[in-house]
Amino acid sequence: MILNSRNNAYDFRFPRRFIPEEVADKYKKYLNRVPGGLLAEPIDFVNYSIQGLNIPGVTFDPVTQSDNDGTVRSHRGAQPIQNTIAREFTVTFQLLDGFINYWIMMDTLLYYYARSTKQAFIEPITLRILDAEGASVAYMEYSGIIMNSINELNLNMAENVSDFSTFECTFVYNKLDLRLEIE
Repeated sequence: MILNSRNNAYDFRFPRRFIPEEVADKYKKYLNRVPGGLLAEPIDFVNYSIQGLNIPGVTFDPVTQSDNDGTVRSHRGAQPIQNTIAREFTVTFQLLDGFINYWIMMDTLLYYYARSTKQAFIEPITLRILDAEGASVAYMEYSGIIMNSINELNLNMAENVSDFSTFECTFVYNKLDLRLEIE
């Protein structure tokens, strides 16, 4: 029997040093007070809250040519493939109590854009696509990454119940190494 694809069959985590030490130290004391104490490191807390990943598709814009009879023909463009792909991905996070993971990601974004930060890019991030048995089918390594944006935080006094809410961070990358691991 051939199974349908599952949208949750992937392995994506930020590397251990994604959150700078200065930012991590700021949140460790708070995270140690969280009941259960399972996630004492900010990177573990952020990785735990990952809910989804959005990878843009590939789009080629054809070159059009008008013939003398008024018809329009389309042709493949001559632009290199690496210049036609939107080189960004979006990570969706669940908002956790006190919006603490939002603040961690906000501080991380601000750190990477500070003039005093010497590091030009975030270290490479990997994504594995898995099949139904958990075997890796595809491996993607993003490198030359820049954290691009974090979306807004909507607060509302009229909503006073605990709810499953999310926020998104967008990343831009310079290089993608894609390998299919089908043997």
